[in-house]
Amino acid sequence: MRLTSITITFILFLVQVIAETPGFPHVAQENSSNDDKFATILVSTIDGRLRAIDSQTGTIKWTLQEEPVLRSPSSVKQGFTFLPNPLDGSLYVLKDSLLKKLPFNIPQLVHASPCKGNDGILYAGSKKDVWFGIDPLTGMKVETLSSASADRICPANQKQTVFLGRTEYRISMFDEHNRGKTWNATFNDYSAHLLPEKNEYPLKHYVSSSHGTILAVDKKNGEIKWDQDLGQPVVALYLLENDGLHKLPFTVMGKETMENIAKPIIRYLLVIH
Repeated sequence: MRLTSITITFILFLVQVIAETPGFPHVAQENSSNDDKFATILVSTIDGRLRAIDSQTGTIKWTLQEEPVLRSPSSVKQGFTFLPNPLDGSLYVLKDSLLKKLPFNIPQLVHASPCKGNDGILYAGSKKDVWFGIDPLTGMKVETLSSASADRICPANQKQTVFLGRTEYRISMFDEHNRGKTWNATFNDYSAHLLPEKNEYPLKHYVSSSHGTILAVDKKNGEIKWDQDLGQPVVALYLLENDGLHKLPFTVMGKETMENIAKPIIRYLLVIH
């Protein structure tokens, strides 16, 4: 059968309509960027904010405010002061002006509690788990699930909603010989998949240890793609995928290193480009 020019035009029109139809299964283009798979990263800061950032441009898409990652006493008790690390909940004890790292972190203590240390310290802990579904385009919560309740904010679009798991760990410490010595802390953490050692994620991230600066560097050529100042120290980085969060590694740098080495490199690259 011979196709006329009108028939050919009509067929091409149908192909274009199908290609632009939302939800229609499309074949990936050969020249599509592999980086499209890593479009959004989530950055958790110590104040409880979870920011969605475009991995290619560094643009902040949306911000979700949650409880602070860490809550602990700010006062110092002689011989009974602990300093928690917001990155992983590890603990340091301050005694006789010396700082010593304990062999366990807050989540481990909670899982082991009630327990008693060799030094006479009593540990009591609890944890609370919650799942909340978000719209990955806007960051709006559409559903919250927990063991206590399942409060639906609005009907969730199951095809688009991504569920994030969050655990709150609470630990209390008591000195059995001195009831006046007590210490309490709360540590919040997100559940996340671990990236395999060999992965295609194209960026390496550096963060400031005391400020909210984050740098994204291309793994292939070492070019700094973007930087952002989030105003609060970064405690975790994640890839936002359909099945939830995938934890991203990052390197912590001191303020002086970030300002005296990293920032001049950025200015140099801007000049030569």
